Amino acid sequence: MKVQTPEAGGVAESLAGHDRGRLYLIVGTEGGRVLLADGAAHPAQQPKKKNARHLRLLPLFHPEIALRIGQGKDENSNIRAALKQAAEEKQRRENSCPKTM
Repeated sequence: MKVQTPEAGGVAESLAGHDRGRLYLIVGTEGGRVLLADGAAHPAQQPKKKNARHLRLLPLFHPEIALRIGQGKDENSNIRAALKQAAEEKQRRENSCPKTM
C-alpha cells in the first residue's frame, strides 16, 4: 500500500537533508510543507517544516496521538515510542524482502 498524501498521525521518512533516513510523525501541514515531530529534537510544540517532496510516506498511522496533540496535550514520549516501533517495523520489512539484482 502506497500512501499518497500526508495526514496527521502518519509516519514519514526523510529522503533529503542532514536528517536523511530519520523517521518523523506528521503533526500537520502548512501550505506545501509538512509539519514533523520526533519527540526529542523536534517536539510536537515546535515541529520541523519539510517539503513534502523530500519525504517518503510510510503506511503506518497513529491518529490517536495526532488527536491528542491537536487538543494541546504533551505527547512527545508517545511520539518517541511510536517512532521506535515504526523503525522496528521498517527494519523487519527490509529484512524480509528479498533483494533483486
